[in-house]
Order: sequence, then C-alpha cells, then structure tokens
Amino acid sequence: MKKIFLLIFLCLFTLGFSQKKKKAKTKAIVEKETIIIYTENDAEATTEARVIAGFLKQNPGHAKTDYFKKKLIQMIMANNSPEAKPTIKPLSEDKVKQMVLDNNSLNSAKTIAANSGSTPERTVNYASMSSTSKKAEPSEKNKRTAALLTHMFNNDPMDKEAYINIKNKSKCNLIVKISGKRYYNLDVPANGQNFLLVDKGDYVLTTMVCDAKYSSIKKINKDIEIELNLRED
Repeated sequence: MKKIFLLIFLCLFTLGFSQKKKKAKTKAIVEKETIIIYTENDAEATTEARVIAGFLKQNPGHAKTDYFKKKLIQMIMANNSPEAKPTIKPLSEDKVKQMVLDNNSLNSAKTIAANSGSTPERTVNYASMSSTSKKAEPSEKNKRTAALLTHMFNNDPMDKEAYINIKNKSKCNLIVKISGKRYYNLDVPANGQNFLLVDKGDYVLTTMVCDAKYSSIKKINKDIEIELNLRED
C-alpha cells in the first residue's frame, strides 16, 4: 500500500514540475534595422542638432529649409552658451551662420574645417579655446556631435564614414561592442539611444540585452539605425 501511495506521489510531483517548466518564459531579442530618414516632423520636434542637420542634408530644396537652418544655428549657439560651459568661449553668430547657411559649407566638408587656411581636416570646432584656462576644452559629447555634423554636411559619395544610431527599448543599460577593422564601444541607456561614427566596413555587433545575448553581423556602408528590444514568449 505504501508503495502505491509513493508511486502516486512521484507521478504528481513529476507532473507538477513539468508544468512549471512549460510555464517558464523564454526571452528573445527583437531587432529592427532601418536606413536613417529624417522627416519634417522629426526636425520640428527634436532637440538634437544632428536630426535637423540630417533633415537638411536629405531635403536640400525643402520649403522650410531657411527656418530649419535658423533653428540649427540657435541650437548650436545655445550649446555653446558660456552659462552652460564657462570655460569655453562661444563662436560668434556670424561664424556659425557662415558654416550653416553658406551652400558651399553644406556641400563640402573641406569648407567646414575649423582652420580654413590650413589643410582641410574632418573636424569642426563649434567652440574656441579660452586663453585664460587650460581646462577650456570641448566635452567628448560636443566633439562627437561636431564630427557627426561634419559628416551630415558632407555630400561626398566617397565619404569613408557611416553613422550608427542605436535605440534601446529595453529596461537595461547596454554596452554595444562593435568589432571589425576597428573596434568601438557604445553605451546606450535604458529606453534611450546613442550614436557614433564608424569607418565603413563589415562589423560584428554584440551586447547583452538584460540577460539575453545579442550578436549580429552588419555590413555598414551607409547611415543606419538599429532598434533593440526584449520580448518574452
């Protein structure tokens, strides 16, 4: 009799355990890759210079081009305000206008170089150094934004760089490793986004989306946006 009760107990335990195992949710990473296209609504609603610059580049003959150029100037000037960065001397409005409004500066990265009389470089200085402080250097974020704006304004088809924007729709912070002929690390906050410029080529993107592993091979030869999210099945 005891053996029968023991057998029934073992059967019930095994059945309950298997049902719990079936109920366990599996997590899968959802990826969405798109070519970056900026709309008028994007340019209207944004607080980022890169979005307006991208819209202007993609829509050079738009009816509201002048309006968005002025908005871009105001945004750049605001980012260079001495109140926000007391150790950085802002460029004059005339210099910024010359960079943004001049058609040649929009069509050639050479005319956007910080020192127009020297050999052209792929950099743009939106703030000049103050002679009274050794710490008067642009932040890393401003440097990246300046490099991105240079890329946005460069219409050279032989441009060797591409822009990646990664949107993180999960509740976990990401560190995306981009491995190829060069290596990059990109921090992307939870429910946020971040961007960087990379040399065009083949790369492997890897990260952990919460506790799910993501790995993907990408051929990056144009500006793209990658959206990552976590789905529970």
